[in-house]
Amino acid sequence: MEQNAIYELLAGHLGEGALAWHEDAVEPWAEIAPERIADACLFLRDDERLDFNQLMCLSGIDWDGYDENGKGKSVAILGYTDEGQPETTDRTADGDLGVAYHLYSHAQRHKFTLRVRVAREVAEVPTVSHVWPTAAWHEREAWDLVGIRFAGHPDLRRMLLDEAWEGHPLRKDYVMPAMWEGVPMEGRPLAKNPFPATEPATGDDGPGGPTPPAEA
Repeated sequence: MEQNAIYELLAGHLGEGALAWHEDAVEPWAEIAPERIADACLFLRDDERLDFNQLMCLSGIDWDGYDENGKGKSVAILGYTDEGQPETTDRTADGDLGVAYHLYSHAQRHKFTLRVRVAREVAEVPTVSHVWPTAAWHEREAWDLVGIRFAGHPDLRRMLLDEAWEGHPLRKDYVMPAMWEGVPMEGRPLAKNPFPATEPATGDDGPGGPTPPAEA
């Protein structure tokens, strides 16, 4: 089924909960009211015409650095300086956060993408882990790295970082820590080779063969 036809069916079910259909995007997507996302996912899974039996991916989004049309602007994510110290900035992030849901139907062989958008200071959406169990893992990752809470999740806790870790590293205003439990967190440039090449040895193993004997 064509994606715009899928959206028409979904919009007929959700009514005002279907906010917009972004057909001109590189990957077309349906914008859904956050409070209706679980209802939307259940409909897409259970309607026999749609049969979206797989959640391929669920990803957290930081819309800070995007314009009002959702077009990306260049915003560097902070890291470490060449000296290994955390980069700092006086920039304050105020853009929305969001979640993208990429769905697939094995029976119908069609794909569909949903997105929700929430204010940064109240970044919470309903869980869809009861619709697709694999969502439980994806939602934990989105909470860990982007800081989006999923209401009703059966076990919402960090997945990659320690529970005591402060902040969410994939937010565009996140500042890397200088210390972690008393251990310096020194960064290094990814392009710098930690094992630089050494000069070739001289003698029998050197280029050009054995070293000639010194003159008497």
